[in-house]
Amino acid sequence: MLFMLAMLACGEKATENDTALEPSAEPSTEDTSDTSDTSDTSDTSDTSTTGTGADAMTAGEVVITEIMKNPCGVVSVDPNAVNGQGETYTKIDCTDPQIGDEAGEWFEVSNVTGAEVNLNGLLVEGLEDESFIVATDIIVAAGNSVVFGASDDTTLNGGVAVDFVYDRGSFELGNGADTITLSNAAGVLDSVSYNDEEYPDLKGHSLSLSPDMMSATDNDTGANWCAASSAMPSGDLGTPGAANDACQ
Repeated sequence: MLFMLAMLACGEKATENDTALEPSAEPSTEDTSDTSDTSDTSDTSDTSTTGTGADAMTAGEVVITEIMKNPCGVVSVDPNAVNGQGETYTKIDCTDPQIGDEAGEWFEVSNVTGAEVNLNGLLVEGLEDESFIVATDIIVAAGNSVVFGASDDTTLNGGVAVDFVYDRGSFELGNGADTITLSNAAGVLDSVSYNDEEYPDLKGHSLSLSPDMMSATDNDTGANWCAASSAMPSGDLGTPGAANDACQ
């Protein structure tokens, strides 16, 4: 009888051990479901990607503010010339140009926001499929400007400090009518289409947007532009990278 009691005691202990093992399997299943929840969270973070460089900008944040379409390199200067409207202006003699378009043309783009912008990725287009892309970081502080030009050799371009050189075989500024368009992946940021009838057309003078009209809307109107009046090292007139001259 003692033997039978011993066997019963052993059987009861085995049953208790089996019961104790059952809960340990359930937590492992819960841990697996927790891991799948974590992967869902990582998927959500992927949707927070935003644009960088030029693609982070919106229309009107950068503005085309000055264009040297027809450089000269002056031979002589008459600061008191009078135009057909009776306005006094600085007339320069360009009968024997010292600076050619292939080195001396340039245009200025201004950051009109309250924060710095990066022009990396900016697409610049002209007429007839002319274009180039800014493929490097160009940081422009709030209220500052950057100069794009055909050459950064100051002995050839008239002493202009050029920030980015474009290939004139891919893009150039027409001396008559032409268009400059700035774009990013989202669309057009600014565009100017100039011509000889509505915009100033004086060789050796840059087209200068009035300091009171520094917006992507105002620069669409030729009357808001004037011929620059500040002398550059070459004797041509313009303010590349600096504040524009006041228009009369």
